[in-house]
Amino acid sequence: MLDELKSRIKDVDLLDKVMDAEDAVKKFVAGSKAIAISGMTGTGYPKVVPRAMSEYVERTGEKFDVVVYGAGTVGVDLEEYLSRIGIRRRFPIGASAEVTRKLVNSREFEAYDMWLTEYSRWLRDDVLTRRFSGIDIAIVEATGVTEEGLVLGTSVDASPVFIEKARGVIVELSLVKPYMLGLHDIYVPKINEVIPVRSVLDRIGDRVVKIPKSKVMAVVPSTIDDQRGAYSPGGDIDRRVVENIVDFLSKEASEDPNLRTDYVTLQPAAGPIASLLADRIHEIGFSLSIWGEIASVRWLKTLSGNVKAISGSAIYTLPGDERLREEFYENIDEFKDRVVLRPQAISNSPEIISRFYHINVQQAIEVDVYGQVNITYIGDRFIVGVGGSGDHAKASYITIVALPSITGSGLPRVVPLVYHVDLVDHDVDIIVTDQGWADLRGLSPLEKARAIIEECAHPSYKDMLWDYLETVVKKTGHRPVDLRKAVEFREKLFTSG
Repeated sequence: MLDELKSRIKDVDLLDKVMDAEDAVKKFVAGSKAIAISGMTGTGYPKVVPRAMSEYVERTGEKFDVVVYGAGTVGVDLEEYLSRIGIRRRFPIGASAEVTRKLVNSREFEAYDMWLTEYSRWLRDDVLTRRFSGIDIAIVEATGVTEEGLVLGTSVDASPVFIEKARGVIVELSLVKPYMLGLHDIYVPKINEVIPVRSVLDRIGDRVVKIPKSKVMAVVPSTIDDQRGAYSPGGDIDRRVVENIVDFLSKEASEDPNLRTDYVTLQPAAGPIASLLADRIHEIGFSLSIWGEIASVRWLKTLSGNVKAISGSAIYTLPGDERLREEFYENIDEFKDRVVLRPQAISNSPEIISRFYHINVQQAIEVDVYGQVNITYIGDRFIVGVGGSGDHAKASYITIVALPSITGSGLPRVVPLVYHVDLVDHDVDIIVTDQGWADLRGLSPLEKARAIIEECAHPSYKDMLWDYLETVVKKTGHRPVDLRKAVEFREKLFTSG
C-alpha cells in the first residue's frame, strides 16, 4: 500500500498525515459541531471515516450531536453510519436510505431542503453557517493529492465550497478508483462575474481543488468503492416511459429546427428512467451533449453515438452497471477529452443552462391535472431531496416530467391535486408516463387537465379523474379546484370493498 500511497500523494509533506480512520476520528472529528461530507447520487462519498465515526459512538457511548452539511443523496452505507452518530440538523435532507427517512419523518433531527445552486451560494456567502454552525471538518473523498490541491473522484458536488469553508479537511483517499487528474474543472463563481462557459467542454477552472497544506488534517486510505445507492435499475414500466420520451423527442426534432443546432443539451436526471434513456437516445434523430447535474456510467457508451460530450457534477452507477463502471475506471484517460465534472454551482447554474437549447428530464412522485409536480413527499412523509431539479426546470428550453402512471402497488401518480408542489406548472412543458405524453405548452389550465388525463393517466383511474374534472368545470375561475373532491379521490383509493 505504501507504493500506492506515494503514487497518489504527490506532495511528500502530506505523507506524514496518513493515518487510519479510527485515529482521524479520535483526533479531529470527535467534539465537532458541524461536519461537511462529500458525495452525491450514491458516489464520491467517504466510507471508512464515517464507519469509524459510527464505531466510535458505539464504543464510547458519546454521541456527536452535529450539524451535517451534505451535497446530495449518498450510499446506503453512509446513511446508516450517519443515523447512529447523533445528528442535530442536516442540509440538504438527502434521505437516500429508509433509515434516514424514518429519522426525518419522526423528526429526530431538523432538516432543510433546497435547490442545489442556492445551497452552494448560501454556503459560499455563509448564510447557513452564520445562523447555525461553521464547518469544523470537511470529510472529502479524493483520488489523489498534489502540491496544489485535491484530485477528486466521481463526484465534485459542493466539495470545493466545503473545503474552502471548513476549518480542517480529512481526505479519504480512494485507492480503488483510478487517479482522476484531468477529469475535473473546478471553478467557483463570484458575484457580478459572468461565468465564461459557452460550450459543454469549456474548461474555465483548475484540475484540482486548491487547499493549503495546513488545512489537511489527515489523509485516510480507503479500499472501499461506492456501495448500494438510492436508485433501482428499473423495470418494464420504466422502459415504456422511456419509449414515450423518445417518441416525443423524435417528433419534436422533426418540427423544431432549434433541435438541429450545435447548442442542444440534455439533463437526464437521476434514477432508472434517466439511465434507461441512455439505451434509446440514439433513436431521437439528432445530436446533443449532456449538461446535467449527474449522469450514470451508462451514458458514457453513448459517446460513440449521437452524444458529443458529457458535463456534470457526478457520474454514478446503478445496480447491474458495475461492469460499465470498471470499464470507465480502466479507460479513464480516454474519457477526459469528452467528459468534465464540475461543482454543483456550475452544473446547475441557470445562467449557463439558458445559453443552450436545454432539454431537462425530471422524474417525480406524482403530478396533478394542472401540471404541478411533487418530487419529494408521499403524503406527509418525506421521501427524497429536491436536488437541482428546479435549477434546470426554470432555465430549460423544454422541461419533461417523466414518471410511471401508477405506483408499484397500483396507486395513481396522476391525481387531481398533488400533496406538495416542488415544480410549478409554469415550469413544466411535457408530461410523460408509460401511457403516453402530453404537450402542455400554450395550453390553458383546463386544456392541460384534459390532455394529461387523456394521454398520461392510467386507464384504471381515468374515470375518477374525468369525474373530478366534470365537477370543477362547473365552478367559476380560470383554474377551478374542488378541495373536497380532491380529498375524496384520495380517500377512495384506500377504501376497501
